[in-house]
Amino acid sequence: MNGNLFSPRDLIASNSWSSVLLTTYSLSLSFLEAIPLASVYRSYRNFTVISDIEGYRASLADVGAVGVGRDYDVVPVKCSPGVFHPKIALLADEKNGEIRATVGSGNLTFGGWGYNNEVIELLRPGRDSACFSDLASMLESMMSHARPGGRLECVSPPALSPFVEMARKAATVPGDGSARLLHTMDGPLLDQMAQMADDLGGAESIHVVSPFFSGHHGIRMLSESLLCERISVAVPAIAPSVFDFASAATDGMQVTPVACDAFGDDRSLHSKVFDIECARGRLIVSGSANATVPALTGANVEAVVARIHDRQPIFGWEQVQVFKVSTTSEKEPAERGGAAMVVEYLGGALSGRIFGTDGIEGTWDAHLASGARKSAAGPVSVAADGSFSLRPSDQIDPLSFGSSVQVIFSRGPDEIRGWLVLRGFLAEMNRRGPLARSIGRHVAGFGTVTDLNLILEFVARDPGALIEAAGRTGGGRADRGGAVTSFVKGAFGTSSALAMGETWRGGSAARHGQDDLIDALVRSLSSALPVDGDEAGDDEDEDANGGKDLQRTSRGGGGGSAGQRIRKNIVERAFKQLFAKVEAVKAGPQRAPGLYLLFDMIARIVPRSEEGDRLLAPYLEKWLALAKGARPKDGDPGGLDSCVATVVSRLFLGDPAKAEALHLFLQSWTEGEVPEEFALLLTPERGGLNEELLSRGTTTQEWAWAWQAILSTKTAWSSVSELWRALSAPGAPFSVPKGATPKEISAFTRYSARQVKPDKIYWMKQRGKIPGCRCGETLSDDQRKRLDRLRVATCEGLMCGRVVVDLSL
Repeated sequence: MNGNLFSPRDLIASNSWSSVLLTTYSLSLSFLEAIPLASVYRSYRNFTVISDIEGYRASLADVGAVGVGRDYDVVPVKCSPGVFHPKIALLADEKNGEIRATVGSGNLTFGGWGYNNEVIELLRPGRDSACFSDLASMLESMMSHARPGGRLECVSPPALSPFVEMARKAATVPGDGSARLLHTMDGPLLDQMAQMADDLGGAESIHVVSPFFSGHHGIRMLSESLLCERISVAVPAIAPSVFDFASAATDGMQVTPVACDAFGDDRSLHSKVFDIECARGRLIVSGSANATVPALTGANVEAVVARIHDRQPIFGWEQVQVFKVSTTSEKEPAERGGAAMVVEYLGGALSGRIFGTDGIEGTWDAHLASGARKSAAGPVSVAADGSFSLRPSDQIDPLSFGSSVQVIFSRGPDEIRGWLVLRGFLAEMNRRGPLARSIGRHVAGFGTVTDLNLILEFVARDPGALIEAAGRTGGGRADRGGAVTSFVKGAFGTSSALAMGETWRGGSAARHGQDDLIDALVRSLSSALPVDGDEAGDDEDEDANGGKDLQRTSRGGGGGSAGQRIRKNIVERAFKQLFAKVEAVKAGPQRAPGLYLLFDMIARIVPRSEEGDRLLAPYLEKWLALAKGARPKDGDPGGLDSCVATVVSRLFLGDPAKAEALHLFLQSWTEGEVPEEFALLLTPERGGLNEELLSRGTTTQEWAWAWQAILSTKTAWSSVSELWRALSAPGAPFSVPKGATPKEISAFTRYSARQVKPDKIYWMKQRGKIPGCRCGETLSDDQRKRLDRLRVATCEGLMCGRVVVDLSL
């Protein structure tokens, strides 16, 4: 034990830990999320908490918890006959090969990490390699004793094998430290402490610091086991309980009250220390074990570190004659009655088990609760062993709740609660780390700009992952229909870890669908409407002049200060890669999934980025270019047609001068004049998902005005198409296309009168295929430009004058 002031927070904040295992008796999730979890939030992949069933039940009062069951796993354990009481932290930074551990007296609560007087041992490979070996053995023993009716009952055991491997690795580092980690999975602490004291020539005096004593019986057993009658007990100013000196004296024991500065401050004493002076050294034992009968005899699961020092005093004990201890309301750790519910969500169903109590068989009413939100999930039948399975209605999706979810069973006056574990999410957290948490928050609807930056960095590195997910999910639209839902029921496979076997899971969590989380991201991009006040004040900068151009960042959900914007360089890198991936797909309907994905990402992300007002129009135009030719042959009024209609209308709202070009695209999209039915059905209007994503606040009248303005603008293609139809009949009247030269007008007139050969006019019906002229010349650059702009050009050969009319789309 180090006498310097040191907090577990100092250690957990000192490195980018990727794996964290914590054990505790009492548990406060508000503390856990505010301190330990927040300290490693940008680096961890696996964050597992093992808690006594009593601490788990108490944690259910933390209704504001956000990440339990989503970002980290809390595993309740019922120990028989005592309690699960160790306070261990095992931390690993696999990238840099760093491993540390702590063994202390403090629970995962605000008191345990600062408000109370606590002790903690910091274990380092080399100096404490033997302790790491002992820790590995303890974890392996926990795994072997976890079985139905065994010493440790656990409904959904965590994957401890990776942590065992970490501890074994740390144990191989050479070092000459003599410290050992003692734990009650191997036997009573009394026996282990007595053995170490005997190795040092036997105990000569014992000083005890503890908040609980089992009256005086724990001290009596300690004295008898170590064959030492010189016992002193620390008496602090504040503690949960006071040692019963009178009872000890009646029992024939001489126990001396002592005090020292280290354990006499104004904080409530929660430290556990046994200072054992031996003939050939001093043994300092500290950790989770109180001086109580259950802790010392092995009824509880406990862990302490025993270090050998020279015989010099460490704490400066002083005998006190008169003392007064203010007692707190904290109760001695003990096995208490009460149920705990463990529930997992997989395959669209809630499956779990209730343990820790009897008389639970029968029908209960189930609810899901998150914060102030509570939804009925229907009746559920609980078997005699506490197991149950429930499939919520289609209107309830646990993945859509904005924070951690509690499952509540009620029957008359009885109520049982448990945290809902999204097992597939946790598996993805372990695999993808901070990226998965960012995707998870985004999918649940409460992601931040920071999350989007991280997601886009991933897209820039691996755009194929999203394109492949778009292919699997139909661009996220396969199950979209007309409803707006969270994203998908039954994500992340169907297997569950709830069926308790003979041992704890020896490996990592079962691997569910490798791309489930990315599929969920694609679906969420396609399905959820933006909400008012979305994210970190993204809509706070409104354009005072109410303009219609693309400078108005409130259209499309953008806005906010520069600090709230998605970084421009990340947006550009990500979209460059995505556009390239979609373009690599052969032009045609097979591009549709990628086009859906691109549309949703442009609509949701670009307006919220730095310079989003400048980037939006070019990206929408580039999207249209990729969409050309991708329309299904049988029409698509609910899918790409709708996206196209919204995009062209949005571009017109930003720049009405583009009306003709946008109308021309629609003609190309429909392979001719826009059908009346298409124009009627696809008119954008306020409230549609596409419309709200691209231009929030635009009225139905404004959308209709833009749509009609585009369709009423005559295109050069319409003009030459009318010319072609008119000239098909000899002598029929015709309208001269805009920009036609006198020579071209003369050619059209003579062609109508059939006074020239039919090939005097070449009707080009395939874009880009300009024929070599009959005179052997090709169109000049100027004439090619006219053909692109006006769809009419003339060969300038001296003996030719052939007219080319472009009818292609």
